[in-house]
Amino acid sequence: MISALATIFRGPLEEIGARLVLADDPRPFLPGAALLDEDRLRDMLKAFARSYAVTLCVEGFDGTEMTAVATQWSKWHFSVVLPPVLIANIARDWHLPTDLERVGIVLSADHRTAALRLPAKGEHRHFADAHERFSALIEGHLAPFIKTLSRASALPEKVLWSNAGNIAESVVGECEAQLGADHPGVIHGRALFAAKNLGGGRRNPLFEPVRYIPNRTPARRRRICCLRYRIPALPLCKTCPLDNRPLDRVSIERPDATG
Repeated sequence: MISALATIFRGPLEEIGARLVLADDPRPFLPGAALLDEDRLRDMLKAFARSYAVTLCVEGFDGTEMTAVATQWSKWHFSVVLPPVLIANIARDWHLPTDLERVGIVLSADHRTAALRLPAKGEHRHFADAHERFSALIEGHLAPFIKTLSRASALPEKVLWSNAGNIAESVVGECEAQLGADHPGVIHGRALFAAKNLGGGRRNPLFEPVRYIPNRTPARRRRICCLRYRIPALPLCKTCPLDNRPLDRVSIERPDATG
């Protein structure tokens, strides 16, 4: 964990904070720019698929199978990066350098993101609005990563943004529960998800990633399906907008599956 953030990530948050490391972390890492290389990303997805115990039905990947694997891989990446970065930002106004071309990616044994290796410990900043608070993360990390992964896997960008938005909205909700709805960082977080456009009139890809539907279980539901249902070995995600698994899934099964 980065020592400057130790007071934030205590107790149950310690494991989340441990996902951020500096140059003194001894583990091998990939330069973040590797996530901007479509061929490197395809190789990582194939390695992840094998470690994830997914059987490919044809030699290599076809487009549909790649999307099923890519959506799961992206959610692992977002779940490592977004919670600690957003908690530090929202709770303490702490800006972390997350641009892909400056960070490193520590991979787990099964070829998914395990930690984010930062070039510096970051700094305290004043944020006047949601754009100032989140633009560096969105434009320097999420946007280029999502664009490249979409090209490498044929998974639509809107699904990848939804994967990121689902996790980010959940983090903001947890921060609101702990800090209150009137905390500046929480206000900016809610404003981000409520805005249809970003600065300069650009469409906001993180607009309304989830909706809360009264009298439904679960009430919190993603606006866009992540396509996880295309891996029959996995159940629908907890915030799936679908009530039942569609019948047009591809056949991607675990190696020990029968039938």
